[in-house]
Amino acid sequence: MSIKDLPPEFEQLLNQLLNSEDGDFSEEEFAAFQNYLADNPQAMQHYFEYLDIDSGISPELLERLKTLEETGIEEAEAIPPPFIPEPQVNRIVPSTRQPAFINYALVAAASMLLLLMVEWMSTGDFLWERAPNAVTDSIRAELPYVATLTRATDCVWAGSSRPEFSGQRLLTEDLLLKQGVAEFRFDSGTRLVIEGPTKIKLVTGCCAHIDYGNMVLHGYEPTPEFTLVTPLLTLHDIGTEYGARIDKDGEVDLHVFEGAVRVDPNHKNEQFAESIIVQEGQARRLKDNKSDEIELLPEKFKREVPGDSKTPLALQQELRVYDSFHPAALKDPETASEWQNAGTGWKSPWTKAKNSSEPAAGESHPGKSLSRTQLAVSQLGLIELRDGSMAWRALEKPIRMDTNAIYYLSFYLQKNNSGPNIKDEQFGNLSLQTSKVLAHSRQILFGMSSEGYATLQADMQIVEQAPPLQTGKPFFIVAKIVASKNAPDQVFMRVLSETETIPKREPPVWTCVSTPFHDSNTWDLVRLHVGTKGNYLFDELRIGSSWASVVDSNPPRLER
Repeated sequence: MSIKDLPPEFEQLLNQLLNSEDGDFSEEEFAAFQNYLADNPQAMQHYFEYLDIDSGISPELLERLKTLEETGIEEAEAIPPPFIPEPQVNRIVPSTRQPAFINYALVAAASMLLLLMVEWMSTGDFLWERAPNAVTDSIRAELPYVATLTRATDCVWAGSSRPEFSGQRLLTEDLLLKQGVAEFRFDSGTRLVIEGPTKIKLVTGCCAHIDYGNMVLHGYEPTPEFTLVTPLLTLHDIGTEYGARIDKDGEVDLHVFEGAVRVDPNHKNEQFAESIIVQEGQARRLKDNKSDEIELLPEKFKREVPGDSKTPLALQQELRVYDSFHPAALKDPETASEWQNAGTGWKSPWTKAKNSSEPAAGESHPGKSLSRTQLAVSQLGLIELRDGSMAWRALEKPIRMDTNAIYYLSFYLQKNNSGPNIKDEQFGNLSLQTSKVLAHSRQILFGMSSEGYATLQADMQIVEQAPPLQTGKPFFIVAKIVASKNAPDQVFMRVLSETETIPKREPPVWTCVSTPFHDSNTWDLVRLHVGTKGNYLFDELRIGSSWASVVDSNPPRLER
């Protein structure tokens, strides 16, 4: 809001206050004036511009202001204020009215200082640095997810919405990147790399508004054209990779690396009368009704987020849970072994039931593996569950849905055989459970249905994907769990056959995706379960905080 956008009521109250000599400023008017100053930095700025006006304040109002001053000073005693010079009075005013006027100015300055200090301590920035369309937590909970923050390097965010980590889901909100480089992957598949300082609003899976900054857009072939709206122009990608620098005055330097870009005027730019097409290898400076050719300079842009691959140590630190179903010590490498205590990150061994101390009854195969990569001798092993078997185990660090966090989970699954009736209790899955007693049964589940379909369950949703998975073939299942404190939660699952390459980065396409839901449970148990006529192999279970930590081609080598 600019000064000219302030409501006329504020101007009336300001004039009334500055000219009030007989106490005709009511309690309600005084409270309304305070609210304007507290809610609008521009109103406070506008008020200070009047500090040199030849006016005063009535004695009754002055007493109330003194009380406000004393309260503000008591609350701010713990915060040493910086030096604030007294306002310079440009005109001579009657000495009988000057003390009341200056006292009120000091009260207003002290109140504003207290407001700014509290704001800075709680958010790290000031009111004018906040995104203009900040929303409350209750409103955020109803906003749709439109993109994912896939990678970020040396990022410093400001404003009311601040991404916390790579992999985080992003709502329709304003984002202000002060410095660093970040990549968004919109739900349409389009990737956008921005470099700070940049101010952007994610609108939909196919649209974003950018006020200023540097960006590179990577188009995605199956996606409808992506729309990027600048202050004066609208850019549409046509199978494109392009970079753009958008100045705060609306000028755009557009560099097209691949494909083409269609440029249209928006509603604020009537001078740019016609659409133009900027082809691959061209660069233009665009403003108002001008379109000037400039040199193509790809090196001016961060086309990808910089950063080296994570070290094995870093991946190990991001890995919260690991189980190769290999016992601590093999009694006989050729026979079944006690696998229930294998792995790390567990609070208890695998048990037969939820609250049981009896060991789980799955059969161990210590010399085998479903993993695609070569494992250490200490990791060679898998388990077989059949005929309604279950195996339960408690996590040292539970998966909490009541906070802002991202969890990744992976494991190998293979169905051994199919009975005559494929719909007859032949499912196999891994699920997250809670040790608490819930009014309604809840779980997060990944696996294969009796019919052989890839299956995801989250909250009360069941998502199945055709065609059926093959019997006798290993499948690598990777899941992502988005936990949000004040926004919806969401779960993703990708199923990869043995012939598919495991992506090094989080993929744009998932096999099954839940719709957003709200969950505040703490999932502290893992359960493996097969139907009464099911027979499945499970191997290489991992839970981590990044995609790389659960798909790394060099798994952790645990020496016993």
